[in-house]
Amino acid sequence: MLNETSIAFAATGVLVAGVTWVLYHRRVAVTAAEIGATLPWFAVIGIAVAVGRSTSVSGFPAGFLQSPTVYLVVGALVAGLWVIFDFAGIQQRSRWMAASGVLMTLIVGGGTVITIGAPQPRVLVWNGVAVVLAVGVTVLVLWTVPSGYRSTPGWLGAGVLFAHALDATTTGVGLEKLGTTERNPISAALIQMGEGAGVSGVLLFLVVKVAVALLILRALDSDVDPAGRETISLLVVAAGAGLVPAVHNLTLFALTVS
Repeated sequence: MLNETSIAFAATGVLVAGVTWVLYHRRVAVTAAEIGATLPWFAVIGIAVAVGRSTSVSGFPAGFLQSPTVYLVVGALVAGLWVIFDFAGIQQRSRWMAASGVLMTLIVGGGTVITIGAPQPRVLVWNGVAVVLAVGVTVLVLWTVPSGYRSTPGWLGAGVLFAHALDATTTGVGLEKLGTTERNPISAALIQMGEGAGVSGVLLFLVVKVAVALLILRALDSDVDPAGRETISLLVVAAGAGLVPAVHNLTLFALTVS
């Protein structure tokens, strides 16, 4: 017998198939810039996953907050916006896509706070510290690491670095200051390895995350300027792989730490 999660996944799959069919038959041309502009939507995924794991949402609606269904839901929304932009003849679609992602993040995040209640002040402070530290690490890396070792330029390259740095700093703040535990077994093993070797496990995790981000940027370096859709797509996925858990951490702290 199908449960609510399976039904939600199946329904979302039908929605994705329908939107994909419309994209194909309308021959909607999606540019590299428009693909890059979808990055803020990964923050929506991070918030939704945290809400699904930390609140009492149950039944059929809860199925849409589970992974991988939530990824498909957000993907369908993004594809639907492409169809709407094309149908309406909207210009500067990349800006509209990025703005809509930021707006949806604010709506979902704000709606969660209004529904569940304001987080503790100390949680807000430490969340702010994590963000500031991630910005500082990103700027430091961009200033000190030779461009040949982080070949991908522009805001998207910086976005990959920032997303993975934020994942590390939020993890560190959660473990060291807010009393949380690391659920990802790979991350937990790496942090424990550092502690066992007599160094800061959190610092080791940050160094590894930044190193991985730099390797990704180096591997995705392209001789084509501007980069093509395939390269931009991979960069967005790479940045999203850091941004989703980072925003998930920030949201989870706000909802669960007292």
